[in-house]
Amino acid sequence: MQPEASEVLRHAASRLAGPDVGVHRAALRELEALAQTHPAQRQCVADTVCRYLRDATSQAADGSVGLRAAAAATLAALARRHPATERVPAGAAADACCRADCEDCLDIDLTGAVLPDADFSGCRFGQARFADAHFRGASVFEGARFTREALYQRAVFENDARFAGARFGDTAVFGRTRFRAGADFSGARFQGIAWFGRGEEALPEDESAWEQVEAWRPVAWDEPGEDDPLWPLAVLEDDYQSWEEGGDGARFNSRVSFTHARFEAAAWFWKARFGGEALFHQAVFGGRVHLVQPSADLTGARLSASAHAEEHVWPLGWTAATPGTEEASHKRLIPDESVAPYHGQLADPAPEVRLAGLRVLGELGDAEPRFRQRVVDTVCAYLRMPLSFDITAGVFALVPSQFGEVHVRWNAQRLLADRTRPSANRPIWEDMRLQLSGATLIDFDVSGCRLAHADFTGTQFHGSTRFVGASIADVSFSLPYARAGRASFHGPADFSDARLSHGTPRHCLFHTDNAVRGTGTTQDLVRMLLGARGTMDPADVTTGFREALLTTASETPDNLACVQHLEYGTVPGPPHAPERQRSGLKITGTDILVSDLAWRIEDSPIPASVADAHPGLTPEQWSAATRAITLLLGALEDS
Repeated sequence: MQPEASEVLRHAASRLAGPDVGVHRAALRELEALAQTHPAQRQCVADTVCRYLRDATSQAADGSVGLRAAAAATLAALARRHPATERVPAGAAADACCRADCEDCLDIDLTGAVLPDADFSGCRFGQARFADAHFRGASVFEGARFTREALYQRAVFENDARFAGARFGDTAVFGRTRFRAGADFSGARFQGIAWFGRGEEALPEDESAWEQVEAWRPVAWDEPGEDDPLWPLAVLEDDYQSWEEGGDGARFNSRVSFTHARFEAAAWFWKARFGGEALFHQAVFGGRVHLVQPSADLTGARLSASAHAEEHVWPLGWTAATPGTEEASHKRLIPDESVAPYHGQLADPAPEVRLAGLRVLGELGDAEPRFRQRVVDTVCAYLRMPLSFDITAGVFALVPSQFGEVHVRWNAQRLLADRTRPSANRPIWEDMRLQLSGATLIDFDVSGCRLAHADFTGTQFHGSTRFVGASIADVSFSLPYARAGRASFHGPADFSDARLSHGTPRHCLFHTDNAVRGTGTTQDLVRMLLGARGTMDPADVTTGFREALLTTASETPDNLACVQHLEYGTVPGPPHAPERQRSGLKITGTDILVSDLAWRIEDSPIPASVADAHPGLTPEQWSAATRAITLLLGALEDS
């Protein structure tokens, strides 16, 4: 008597999840055979294989690379076996029977999976989850069909990603996806939103989805010259933002092709970063488009009739033509002669051509105020292009082509600064907005500049950075309501006399802390106390400390009350040794040091509020945490 299918499934799944790696391959074969003989079990088998691929233990096991490749191949075979296609009428499209509720299209969840090789060409998926997946080998989705959402946010593709001819029946999400080699979407069709823009969602504080957020394990952000481990993970608290704001988009380190692609709905590339040429030849756009990157080539691209009333933002140098009688339903994208002689020189591989393009852009903005913000957007998009080499080693370690790129970037930065700084030689470009999130900036100097807005979330500042006397009406150095996406300064930074409204660099990372000047950073609190040890008047230290705390943490009622009860001063030693006096933070008007209060807390039971918030916290762990607080406070004292 043959065992029931459910029993075979349980037995094979148990062997696959067990510690004996030697039986995993045989278990995979059993599962594939089960799905072939019992089609109703395909989804259950797919779920079992997905769990195996997501499991961290199987990823770390010896010989796991070959096993995971075999598991991915098993999953692909299941997704290609689509009974409904056998009933497609002659001459109909291969996926004509597939709708969002198609039961034969597999739902797969490979969130966080590590895939050595993945060939999903020709597969038919329902909902496909690849968030935080790490594609280390071949990544092939050519001709794949997705009837529901295709979720690739924060995924990393180490080698060429091939999506040629894929069809996305619903939203395709590639926010913060990293394509470290080439990417091919030629001939792809996006029937829902093509989401290559910002990657994070804004969630209310009480949203249950925060439990999922805390479980995210993104691939390490180890791009050249960048160092924010939370940048691919950042989620905004609160629900204020509209869908085009915040964060970072997909990152293409090399060439990407959307040639002959068709976008039925919005094609959203806001804050996407193109490190090489981006080909949109013969593409068709049917919805809202945001594409400002200078490397985008729109030769032969068109707008369908459904997109005529939508809002579009094109790279400077491109515009939509009025449709002719022979193609009344379409608008062609053509070179924009109104901005000539600029014709996309910033996308040219030759540094001297890019330098010439910058000169043209500067002259264009000087002569035509209506183009100034678009010129600034174009230059910012260029500076956001990811570098393919590490700048931290210094300019003398660069090869000529790399040095040429650094030289062009420096000139691009100078264009932005020179036009927004009052000068007797040229008119100032008023009310400009800099979109430089994720950019790599080198010797960035906006001293004395006047700006309406500047976005430096995730920005990497190399060399010397100067904001001396700058006035920015609205600036951000990290994502709102979060410490993620913070900017990093890899050299000296000077914020002296800068007026930075609605934002300070308080959460930034300063790699050379002692070379930072100005206020508004979390380091100011530490610098103030360290600098006070034996060298400053206690009243001056108290004033400086209170100002730094309120600048860093804002003037909330709690913070205002806090500073009134704290001061810097000296307290005598114990009665048997009064000469052992110490100087540090203390309770105002008393001889009680804050570090002594922290020391008394060390041996106290865990407070109920702490136990409720962290039910797994042990007394030993609580003691260790409070001890660390005592030691840190003591380290800031002078004795």
